[in-house]
Amino acid sequence: MANKKILIITYYWPPSGGTGVQRWLHFSRYLEELGWEPIIYTPSNPEAPVQDTALLKLIGPKTKVLKQPIWEPTQLYKKLSGQKGKQLHTGFLSQEGQKKGGLLQRLSMWLRANLFIPDAKMAWIRPSVRFLTKELKQHPVAAIISTGPPHSLHLIARQLKRRTNTRWIADFRDPWTQIDWFEQLPLSRLGLRLHEKLEASVFKEADELIVVSRDMQAQMQQRAGRQPQLISNGYAPEDFADFKLQPDPHFTILHTGSINKDRNPSAVWQSLGTYVKANPDFAALLRIRLIGALDASVKQDLQAAGLLPFTDFEDFVPHERVIEALSCCSLLLLPLNNVKSQKGIVTGKLFEYLASQQPILAIGPADGDAAAILATQAGTQIIDFDTPVPWAQVIATCQNKPERTTSLLPYSRKELASQLAALLK
Repeated sequence: MANKKILIITYYWPPSGGTGVQRWLHFSRYLEELGWEPIIYTPSNPEAPVQDTALLKLIGPKTKVLKQPIWEPTQLYKKLSGQKGKQLHTGFLSQEGQKKGGLLQRLSMWLRANLFIPDAKMAWIRPSVRFLTKELKQHPVAAIISTGPPHSLHLIARQLKRRTNTRWIADFRDPWTQIDWFEQLPLSRLGLRLHEKLEASVFKEADELIVVSRDMQAQMQQRAGRQPQLISNGYAPEDFADFKLQPDPHFTILHTGSINKDRNPSAVWQSLGTYVKANPDFAALLRIRLIGALDASVKQDLQAAGLLPFTDFEDFVPHERVIEALSCCSLLLLPLNNVKSQKGIVTGKLFEYLASQQPILAIGPADGDAAAILATQAGTQIIDFDTPVPWAQVIATCQNKPERTTSLLPYSRKELASQLAALLK
């Protein structure tokens, strides 16, 4: 009987919550249904900004989970900065009242950029390789899959490939040196060269490369000299099996997930504030609901636009309650990151938004991958980052719920897992 075991190396795994968990939680479950035997390797003590224990019930009954402790410099940073016991958010989110450019912050950023390469999880590489080498000798697998970021996990898989010659698939949920915040790192020339050397080694040595968008595919093909496979992000239809739209007593604009500074839609807030002042009847109905961690600039812009009295903030809710929230709103807000890699940003949230059958206002490039997907679906609009939103037009389109007749089946995580299974064969 053919070996159907696959080792999946992922930093994000339940009970950790957030978007990083969803892709491989669902892929492992559906691969199990397709006859594969997933073995998850993940940290026992990750630095997870949020916990979502409800996700534990989605792990496949035959999925084996291996855990080993990880040491991360964030643990030392929190102790030195008086934040011991607190969770630090990733993605360069500045907090209210946080002093920018302080000595500790600048020093930690320089050390992060130049000593912890490719990322703050690098201390996990060597002990993981030792542990997994022994594990694979005793229990061989048909393939190793690493998913990043963090890209240190690709380096674990690279060493295992070298030692065991097991087939290796490297999954890039986001780019490495081309990711939006890479240019914010205070890298030395040596640090930059090391990043590029490690990235090139993964491109060369992995048996297959996977990306989540067409623009990422084109960019990686140019850098790697080979064409990666495209397996998009998606949504789980099961999440919407009992989904029913609820009447919205307000005009609720809903956003789920974090908003960093690059994703903060300043032009949306400014134009909405102007429209509210000119239309008191609409102001009486308006509600803005933001679920997730926010950069300090978001509240600053809302205050400047006079929108704070209309806004409800929720730091985190479990994923199943996020789905519930999608059922009762008038408009879903989907801002993309205003960065050089903007055309290739296609998040899992986009497909959950589409599955909800609610109107969507996206902020981003009209020629990007997200825009191409939205263009095939009714009730969606995309506006460039700095363009004021024509709110009278947007509100008018929200009067009737869209009937999305174009199938979302290609973006079902089960269908995407079938593509992955075909690649494994």
